[in-house]
Amino acid sequence: MDHELVLEMEGISRQFGAVRALTNVSFDCRAGEIHALVGENGSGKSTLLGVASGFVDPDTGIVRIGGKRLTRDSPGQARSLGLAMAYQDGSSINAEPVKNNLYYAAPPNQRPPYWRRKRWARSVLADFDLDLELFPDAPAGYLTMAERQLFEVAKALVTDPKVLLLDEPTTALGPDEVEALHRTALACRDRGVGVVYVSHRLPEVLEVADRVTVLRDGEYQGTFDAKETSEPELVEHIVGRPFDAAFPPPAIAPDEEKPVLVVDGLQGQAFGPVSFTILSGEIVGVAGAEGNGQPQLFDCLAGREAPRAGRVDCAGKELTLISTHEAVGAGVMLLPGNRKQEALMGVLGVRVNSTIQSLRRFSRLAFLRRRSERSAVNRLVEQLEIRTPSLDQPVEFLSGGNQQKVSVARSFLREPSVILAYEPTQGVDVGSRFDIYKALRARSDSGAGLLVKSSDPIELAGFCDRVLVMSRGTIVEEIPGDELDEVRIVEAIVRGPGMSKAARSPLGVAMPKAATAGDG
Repeated sequence: MDHELVLEMEGISRQFGAVRALTNVSFDCRAGEIHALVGENGSGKSTLLGVASGFVDPDTGIVRIGGKRLTRDSPGQARSLGLAMAYQDGSSINAEPVKNNLYYAAPPNQRPPYWRRKRWARSVLADFDLDLELFPDAPAGYLTMAERQLFEVAKALVTDPKVLLLDEPTTALGPDEVEALHRTALACRDRGVGVVYVSHRLPEVLEVADRVTVLRDGEYQGTFDAKETSEPELVEHIVGRPFDAAFPPPAIAPDEEKPVLVVDGLQGQAFGPVSFTILSGEIVGVAGAEGNGQPQLFDCLAGREAPRAGRVDCAGKELTLISTHEAVGAGVMLLPGNRKQEALMGVLGVRVNSTIQSLRRFSRLAFLRRRSERSAVNRLVEQLEIRTPSLDQPVEFLSGGNQQKVSVARSFLREPSVILAYEPTQGVDVGSRFDIYKALRARSDSGAGLLVKSSDPIELAGFCDRVLVMSRGTIVEEIPGDELDEVRIVEAIVRGPGMSKAARSPLGVAMPKAATAGDG
């Protein structure tokens, strides 16, 4: 590894009003390394990237890019010194085609003739998992979230940077796309580019990074060799308490005399037949490689997909599963994996999103009792530690962890018999994950049964009372609580018969090429 420093940040401090975002933080990135930056939401990661990229002027401190000092808060100067950044929220002109956005992102001396930009765009994008026939002509606003994220990285790389900042690059990506992105990051590293990788997905961080720096509450907690650091050790540095404290123990034992969900021979699209029972006060996990029927099973139990065969009883009542309205009315509540598109209304406030399925509880003679509603939501905000300036704050402006807590809050007000939690901590920081575990365990302790699908075997082993392993749409193994650990779950998944795997097309490295011929 080349030890030349391509990014140096010394003694960076920044305060916004009364909030101290960064306090005397120093950070560096070497040429030919991937340096991960981790921490909870609000730990100062985004502010530090803003300072490095010239968007935020520090109160104190020095920034050097490629050995040259950044003399002012100027993104243009940062780019000219060799820094590029792939933004989490996107930086494209949505009405313009992809080929034009890519053309505008390139330095003037690296742009092809204007009429050749389409073929040039195809060449630059060829190493990403994108539809090259349609993609260059598509308006940027029509891209999916995953496509936008990959395109952000392509736009950053077209500048041929010395240091590349990746701000939460995998948030909207699936497993294959994450693998493609990691290949890109590793290719950049091999070519001598320094990569700063910001993420809260710790397994991905440890897989791809060379070094990891931890921030907590705007203060530097240390830099660690990724190959010699474990996920529990990182978690302890991030949140300031041991990893074992993440999973709250049950306050009650599952009631074997009181099943809250009985599934018998249920079969639907891409899954089944499956049979299992969830007891009152029990948390049951669902493990398995992606694409083995888990989302279809959850959709069917929530009334979003009609079953082909089988029977489901909730709290002693048989369900037809013909609608979500029936499922919710019978006591089955789904916490969807995609909270922004399936659970929350971003433009509406915390209060409305929390009570939308429980309005009858706060109404009398068709009138909503606002005081009672606000009082209940205030208690939930305090209990779940939801960080929001007010109950009417639109949830789209909250962090991912706080958005997920608002989604969980609905189950406290509705008091369902069964909660179907699909990837309940996906896209949230470590501290918020702990709060969500505590909240869901509280629902279990109150008598609800939980079915939890997670792609994280550590989460399943620590949080669940037992785990069902799915392969090819059926349950191939049940792991009891006294045998639960990460290794046991992974072994069960790997040896599952005929484990379905998504096709993985071979992808090359994603560094921009200087194409000079083509059409517009």
